[in-house]
Amino acid sequence: MKNIVGQIVISHGLRDRFNIPPNKTIAVRVGGLVVTASARFSSRAASDYILSPELARALHLRKGHGLRFRYDSEKNIVHLGPTIGILATRLPNMSDPDPKSLQAELIYLSHLGKGLKGQVYVFTPNGINWANNTVQGYNYRQNSSERGHWSSATYALPDVVYDRVTTRRLENQAGVKAAKQKLLALPDLQYFNPAFLNKWQVYEALSQNSELQENLPETRLLNLAEMETMLSKYEVLFLKPCNGSLGRGIIYVKKNSNGKIGYSTSPRGRMKGPVGTAKELLDKTAATRRGRPYLVQEGLKLAKYRGSNFDIRIIYQKNGLGEWVIGKKFARVAPHGSNIANLSSGGTYVTLRRLMSYLYRKETRKKKDTLIKNLCKEVAVTLEDYFEGNYGELGLDIGIGRNGTLYLIEVNSKPRKTTASQNYKGLIASTFRRPLEYACYLAGFPKK
Repeated sequence: MKNIVGQIVISHGLRDRFNIPPNKTIAVRVGGLVVTASARFSSRAASDYILSPELARALHLRKGHGLRFRYDSEKNIVHLGPTIGILATRLPNMSDPDPKSLQAELIYLSHLGKGLKGQVYVFTPNGINWANNTVQGYNYRQNSSERGHWSSATYALPDVVYDRVTTRRLENQAGVKAAKQKLLALPDLQYFNPAFLNKWQVYEALSQNSELQENLPETRLLNLAEMETMLSKYEVLFLKPCNGSLGRGIIYVKKNSNGKIGYSTSPRGRMKGPVGTAKELLDKTAATRRGRPYLVQEGLKLAKYRGSNFDIRIIYQKNGLGEWVIGKKFARVAPHGSNIANLSSGGTYVTLRRLMSYLYRKETRKKKDTLIKNLCKEVAVTLEDYFEGNYGELGLDIGIGRNGTLYLIEVNSKPRKTTASQNYKGLIASTFRRPLEYACYLAGFPKK
């Protein structure tokens, strides 16, 4: 016979709503912990359900936990939740974090988590106790208007993991990989945004969708033969690391009118060369590429904003009902003379409304807005079908051709978000809150 720990009192209203059988015992689950408790049904319960102190301790719940209630009739389990774990590799502790930093993001998510009906915590692979399905979780406590600290407590392993491992290097650490594999193998745990995307694999997936053919710049896996072919077709090319991010490692290539080839290995660097052949070009850029897999991509003839290159960044997210929606959209304008619009490479932020007003009249702007929505949806659904794993959040970079065609330049599975803006606080809050609401949905507690 299973060991019975404590008691759960369930109101008649909950019993009738979920059609719970009047057994004397019932299993109660919080995240990765399942405890068998005695069950009592009451018409006089002060709330929908009440846990005895002994049962609350066994489930590592604190006073005022405020978890929602659902009943799994197939397993005869009461599930209290959601319990959401935000996976990071460390908890930076700067007194004045940059609004674009990981610490600012984790602090903001921790604050938003306190407003959800459920429990949210940040955790690291080293904090997991696999023997008893618990984890050392952290929440940010504000000591004053300027200072705070990370406070730890023991929690059940989560219902859902929101992966916020921020770099490919950290993602490939042995400890992180081992913890992720174990978490993904747990039967009752959902995990989203499990890995960075490989640019070549993304292109292969999207190019199989006939609806996206006109939106994809021609792209090939870099080798000498493909480099020669692409140089014969296009005046401008970009060489990009398949596993790169933040615009790092991109090489700009331009064929001159005399057939010679110039190149630049930094966003605002001077053109080097010229060189005469594709082989010379690959030899000269070998130090930048460092043996990493690269792709070669067609240089598009794109529209400009006040003489500068730009792209449109879309934060595309799933909401509390599991539906894809645009969370945030804005334009990134490259420094004058640069081809890289990433904010980390000196790009500047411009509202999409201002950019579109500069480019188009009102009727055209509406059509472009619809086309952008359709493109985002088609890309997200295609990638979901192609890749294993659950992606609840994507960053899409879109360019606009001089002929008005929308081009998908890049897709990022772990878009960084800033907490800094005095004018758009509501938009920032909803963009950060939406992944937590999606986590509630995955746990079985959709937004009402």
